[in-house]
Amino acid sequence: MRARFKSALLIIIFLLIGSLVLGGFYISYGHLMSKKPYIKVSGSLSINFATGNHIEVKGHKESEISIINDSNEDAYYYIEFKNVKDVVKAKYKITNNNDINIESDLLPYNAIISSYILIKAGEVENFNVSFESQSDEKFSLDIDINMETLESSSFADVIIKNNEVKNSSLTNVGTEVATSDEGLIESTDDNGKTYYFRGNVSNNYVSINDLMFRIVRINGDGSIKLVLNNNLELLNRYYDEAYDISHSNIIISLNNWFLTSLGDYIDIVATQKYCNDLTITDNRFLASQRLTIDNIPTFYCLGDNYSGKVALLTADEIVYAGGVYGQANESYYLYDNSTTSSAFTMTSASLDDNGAYYVFSLGADGSLITSMGNSVAGVRPVITINKTSTVISGDGTVNNPYILDKN
Repeated sequence: MRARFKSALLIIIFLLIGSLVLGGFYISYGHLMSKKPYIKVSGSLSINFATGNHIEVKGHKESEISIINDSNEDAYYYIEFKNVKDVVKAKYKITNNNDINIESDLLPYNAIISSYILIKAGEVENFNVSFESQSDEKFSLDIDINMETLESSSFADVIIKNNEVKNSSLTNVGTEVATSDEGLIESTDDNGKTYYFRGNVSNNYVSINDLMFRIVRINGDGSIKLVLNNNLELLNRYYDEAYDISHSNIIISLNNWFLTSLGDYIDIVATQKYCNDLTITDNRFLASQRLTIDNIPTFYCLGDNYSGKVALLTADEIVYAGGVYGQANESYYLYDNSTTSSAFTMTSASLDDNGAYYVFSLGADGSLITSMGNSVAGVRPVITINKTSTVISGDGTVNNPYILDKN
């Protein structure tokens, strides 16, 4: 009887051990399977997600992605985060083997992270995508990448189709004014590839509600930034006590102008993050060092963001368009020959020893200058058109400007 009991006990022990081993195997197998590569084809692009496109994060997580353009023609693609779940507070960073370096907060909903990214024929791009959770909660999302065909009438599609995209400018950005038509040039911003117009451009006109705008650039997320072709007739002080644009006098004028002039077009105007650089050291704001000493403009926002429907140009955008600090330029698209007034930007310059605030402005002669924030200057509104907006007609020239569908 005792021998039978021992035998039964041994069998039970072996079964338990076997169950544990088998369970561990399935757990390990499931873990490995969850990390298996995922390969998809989108148009002429082969996209390899080294550890799958579904990402689960608690703490830190990295993923590698390769994109191959198998065709003999250049192509464009976009990166999207989908099925984002349980995000409390997290950041992401995307870098590749070329010049993309995107870093931002992870939003709790589906979002196009970067759009109209160019990959040349036969090229391979390798991406590293990392996520950092700043809470103890676990979150998940899917990474999706797809080719963009440039066959629709979306605004950004039409702009790219109507221009030869160039890798670099003809003149040195930051040190040389641009007086000829240098066209549409690619660069990078916080959201990926951006495409900006530079010089005496003749095909970046947009008419909205009988107001003429100029295209400044296609943002990295596929939206399009426009600036009014001229200063408004009103003059304004930038601020009284605060130089944060969200608390400035000028934002009140801008919002009133927007509601009065473009209220019927509110659906196609994005609520956008505009860069209001307020980082300061020894009475000099970061942009002053960048634009007056180092001569290195950037489309990356190195300071604070202001979110709204309307804002102003940044000083860096003036430099990319063809302006230079302290040098006149009456032969590029931002020059307004109808005004004798400068126009404020939303980029801070400096404080003097008495605490007086100076802001960068677009001079009446087309130069980049600094103005006292409590002085009176012009207002030149900037808006951003949604990525999904479509073109009804036009080729971007002054006599045939782009006309957008307002719905």
